[in-house]
Amino acid sequence: MQLPLRPGWICLLAVVVAGCKPSPAIVVPDANPPISDFGRFEGDIVAVWDANGRNMTLREDFAYLDPTGRRWVAPTGAVVDGASIPRLFWTIIGGPFEGKYRNASVVHDVGCVEMQQSWEDVHRMFYEACRCGGVDEAQAKVMYYAVYHFGPRWQRIVENVIEQVADANGQLVEQEVTVQHMVRMDPPPPTPDELEQVKAYIAEDAPEPVAIERFHRESLHRRPWRGRPDGTPRAKPDGAAIRDQRDFAPNQDRAQGMPAGQRKLPDSPREQQQVRRLPGPTNESRVPPLGQAEQEWAIEIVRQHFDQQAGTPRPAEYRVERARGGYLVLVQFLHEDDQGQMVPYAGGTCSARISRDGQVLEVVSGST
Repeated sequence: MQLPLRPGWICLLAVVVAGCKPSPAIVVPDANPPISDFGRFEGDIVAVWDANGRNMTLREDFAYLDPTGRRWVAPTGAVVDGASIPRLFWTIIGGPFEGKYRNASVVHDVGCVEMQQSWEDVHRMFYEACRCGGVDEAQAKVMYYAVYHFGPRWQRIVENVIEQVADANGQLVEQEVTVQHMVRMDPPPPTPDELEQVKAYIAEDAPEPVAIERFHRESLHRRPWRGRPDGTPRAKPDGAAIRDQRDFAPNQDRAQGMPAGQRKLPDSPREQQQVRRLPGPTNESRVPPLGQAEQEWAIEIVRQHFDQQAGTPRPAEYRVERARGGYLVLVQFLHEDDQGQMVPYAGGTCSARISRDGQVLEVVSGST
């Protein structure tokens, strides 16, 4: 009886008789590789430096897919500058376009500029993207504390603004309208002392990301410095004690020589009728220059806001300018150097915009 020869038998017979080997399997790359514990990046950063030598403009889309599958896109044409990472921390982690966290800094910058997702989600994405890029756990956690507690924040506010509209006669007149929009509301930038406190906290406690989010600024200040008895102040290289920021409280007001906490806020400029809205396109040129009392009022509003946010008085220098519908207060924070002098420091700047009624409308760190 003749048995039919099936293909499988022919192959087996060929292997036995001729010693042939099966062909190796052809592996087809997965077009969508699985997401790792910390997600994955899509594409490469292709960008050019802008003329100012500080910003980069993306020439191609770049994206990060986080562990939940959420896609964060840095689109073609986006301008990034690393400003979403507090500048003081650059001294320990390097510039924003250096090292393994470069990819994370690009998508983080875009998230902070667009403000389409919550600031909490954007900063958590930054931590996961750092880990995805190969940043070691301890350094990634220092960076996460930096952006979560000192980095950009935003919220939606309702604001009354002055707009110029044409009346029935075609003349431009000013009209107050109510608008709702998203604004930055950054916390005060970190001090050099806080930088050291963050490093010690991460190194000694090895906290999880959730614990970092809960360990706010006041907890950081209250945390004992390990390795020395409680209450023992830190020391300078020459052995002299370094004063804590609380030793400067209350901060002396340079204009009046009175502790800031004891000063009574002057009436607002609107109540003083020192600032008058005048119709016409030449309004700004017709507004009288800022008076001393007006400047002190604006500075005190901002000073109290920062003291409350930081949990301790913050020595600073202030400059006040007029802004549409209110004032712009430019701030340079100070700290004590090794010689005991109060000096400015890198990354210790911000600007605050306030209304004529004293409402803090916007705060942007690193903007002066």
